Amino acid sequence: MATNLDRPQTCAICHGKAYGYNYDVVSCNACKMFFRRANVEGIRENCKSGGGCYDGDDFKKDRPRCRPCRYRKCIALGMHQHKSTDSDASPSPGPDTHPRQQAKKSIIVAVVQKPLVTQAHIDSRLIQQMLVLHHTRREVYLTINICEDPSFLDLVLEGSNLSKYKRPQPIEWEKTERKLKPWGSLGVLLIVEIVKAMSFYEELLLSDRVILLKNVAFKSHHLSIAFDSFMAKKGRVLAPNGEEMFPDQLFQIAECYDIIMDLLTSPMQPLLELNLTENEYLLLNMIMICNPALSGLSPSGQEILSKEQQAYAKLLLQVCMMRDPREGPARYGKILAVIEKLERQKDVTHRVVHTLRRKWKPDFHFSGVLTEACRLDSDRLPYMKTEI
Repeated sequence: MATNLDRPQTCAICHGKAYGYNYDVVSCNACKMFFRRANVEGIRENCKSGGGCYDGDDFKKDRPRCRPCRYRKCIALGMHQHKSTDSDASPSPGPDTHPRQQAKKSIIVAVVQKPLVTQAHIDSRLIQQMLVLHHTRREVYLTINICEDPSFLDLVLEGSNLSKYKRPQPIEWEKTERKLKPWGSLGVLLIVEIVKAMSFYEELLLSDRVILLKNVAFKSHHLSIAFDSFMAKKGRVLAPNGEEMFPDQLFQIAECYDIIMDLLTSPMQPLLELNLTENEYLLLNMIMICNPALSGLSPSGQEILSKEQQAYAKLLLQVCMMRDPREGPARYGKILAVIEKLERQKDVTHRVVHTLRRKWKPDFHFSGVLTEACRLDSDRLPYMKTEI
């Protein structure tokens, strides 16, 4: 999956500043040297913290010292020790060497040194590109502040809005008709722009783009904010700045409190039960986005999305098998089941809006994208069109 964003400059291992590809993976010099030493010297100790030290999202301030987990992540992302050609290189030709023999030797060396694009290399690039999109979403979501109410069709017809979203507007939300900052609709708008940055999106018909975004942006947003709060070790979904999604006064109204807590805790439960890793989240999100079974898609749209989805599903199964060969298939199935659990967020959102209008503000505003997304009837179509 190529994207229309900038070339990745973040180390896939520790998320520090990268300096290009090392051993087939975008990485920093420190991780490059670590991987080289680990291959030469070996790693004999075991992780003392359950094997998830490098499943986090930000190691810039405190990079874990756990060598086993760091090496495991290197391997999982596709780092591969290429055999050195130094020892196999032929000695320099002497003055008596025939010119034809010299040419033959130089040709052999050129063939040996030609870089090979392995499947591990491709998988590593996929994960790195997903990480870039994930970090872009988190960064922009923290500051996005825009008072617009477009439809999904408007968003499809527009170009990229990411640069606009990166420039927050000075808005006093309590003085607008919305009364509070609409983290939900802003998050959906941001997911739309992230999907628009994916290369396969450009291949879709305009009608397919509208159908796709209406069906997947809402659920992708809920999965993403749930994972953000899960990684921050919070008990429920919070705003990206660490504050509550809703004003404190709503938590004082019993009926509002119950329905809001349902909305904010339900999507986190399966993540907590699975102890979902970052790579598993990234792949699950892409499998959910690339849904070829959506009603109304054209045959070409189904084919494009099916190809994308199968690539991510195959990689997710591989990640699960590397984690535990015996329990890998079962874990793979449980991770995919999270998608169906997110379906109920539409119904819960409806109930939240109706409750707020009855108990708080009768004119509580519900944005266009949330209205379109939550009123869709997807008939609970299966997300996996074909077996992997």
